[in-house]
Amino acid sequence: MYTILLADDEESVIEVLRSSIGWQELGVGTLLSVMDGMAALEEFEKHRIDLLIADIRMPRMDGMELIRRVKKISPWTRCILLTAYGEFEYAQMAIRLGVENYLLKPIVKNEIEQTVRSALDNIYQKRGSTDNLLKENTLRRWMAGTIGEEELAERASVLEINLYRPAYCVICIAKKHDVSTALFRAACMEALETQYDIYTFWDDKGRFMMILGGRAIELDMLEKTVMEAAKKADTTENVAVSFGVVVNEADSLHVSYQTAMDTLEQADLRTAEIVLPVRKPGTSYLSDLLAGEVRTLYYEQKRESRMNGYRHIAGKLCGKQHWNTEYGIWLVRACIQVLVEEFPQRDGLQEQVYRAAPSGMWPEEPEKAGKKVIDFLDRVYPIFEECLNSYSPMVQRTIRYIRDMVLEGELISLKEYCSKIGMNSAYLGHVFKTETGLFFNDYLNQCRVERSIVLMRNPDRKLGEIAELVGFSYASYYIKCFRNCKGVSPSVYRQGLLRTQDAEKMTGRGVG
Repeated sequence: MYTILLADDEESVIEVLRSSIGWQELGVGTLLSVMDGMAALEEFEKHRIDLLIADIRMPRMDGMELIRRVKKISPWTRCILLTAYGEFEYAQMAIRLGVENYLLKPIVKNEIEQTVRSALDNIYQKRGSTDNLLKENTLRRWMAGTIGEEELAERASVLEINLYRPAYCVICIAKKHDVSTALFRAACMEALETQYDIYTFWDDKGRFMMILGGRAIELDMLEKTVMEAAKKADTTENVAVSFGVVVNEADSLHVSYQTAMDTLEQADLRTAEIVLPVRKPGTSYLSDLLAGEVRTLYYEQKRESRMNGYRHIAGKLCGKQHWNTEYGIWLVRACIQVLVEEFPQRDGLQEQVYRAAPSGMWPEEPEKAGKKVIDFLDRVYPIFEECLNSYSPMVQRTIRYIRDMVLEGELISLKEYCSKIGMNSAYLGHVFKTETGLFFNDYLNQCRVERSIVLMRNPDRKLGEIAELVGFSYASYYIKCFRNCKGVSPSVYRQGLLRTQDAEKMTGRGVG
């Protein structure tokens, strides 16, 4: 469990920091606070501090001097600076000191919470402190859509990030095999840097991310450039590259990122394909609906109930005169989606699912296809079961509790759950994050979004009502979580979902 020290001479700021973040849910066992820099330094004599959050302006010793000294006596400590002063020199000094992040006052709850989560992720993954850590964190938050416009603009001017390009695109380079991609990455960078602004970093799964900005971005031209770079580096069989859709606003970059990730996570990396076909955000409605059903069945512990569910799905997909071999492809993607979302730290899940799928094309005859659907779902279940059983009984029990409560629309928190089972919430939060790779609240919100997709299929239900039914206290927070999960707003997603349902009704087939 982590120890965090808050240092600020304003009691109101300390209180906001204490009350606005679910510290225990993040695995924080000890939360200390002081009101000046010298007192903060004294705490380092008594405790091993994992994360320091300090104001720049404090009595006896300011935040800058405090961090200078902390870096000498406790180099492993991550540091976040708070300041009401947006002057350029403070940001530059923070960068030189190697701070994890800096935030402007007044404190915005979502931004400070996301910043703390990122810092704890870095501690958990034991990333070394680098001069580019602040820029890397900013790029990550920009790409994921978790940074406010004002904060991003303020940081961009300091970190030399151009937010005023007419077009942006995210590119992800992933290894197919355990070989170096250095030559390929260098060849790509060399070919692209003459036309675009390029910002690069590694994600938490060891994938090389590139953010491109330019006057105009054409995916066809990018594909040709990447293919030429692969030939030049002689690595045509070792890498897979996914492109996000091109967006025209800097604050829409998360849509491009979501597309690139969806494309990569649904791909069969056993093939020799280098450039993966782009999947547009929010268009995989059939896959999402199937994933919802498959997920529910895989959490069902009785085999007889699961088999009945498999037959139910097969009957809807393979009804006479309605079967299309493309539905088999969507079903494979749905199973991959379930596994990747439920077990984000596991590698090779896509390949395992593709190996379980029928070899060659799916049968064209509905009856034969139905049998293949049932067999395929039954063959994928052991993969799901093995991943779930790799978690401790405590985490498995927590996951099932979350799913049950979301289904009932109950408002829950880690603290309330731990109070029921008599467990320390900081400890469980830490274990849950360590085993699943997700914070308790992030997994909870993921489940809520999944459930909301089922409910939004009823056109008579308003989105505000749906948000409440799945356990969101505020519709605005529901919209933000939905966009983070699906890359589009719930209203836009729902329009496409209802159009898909109308098409299904016209053919006499329905999913769900």
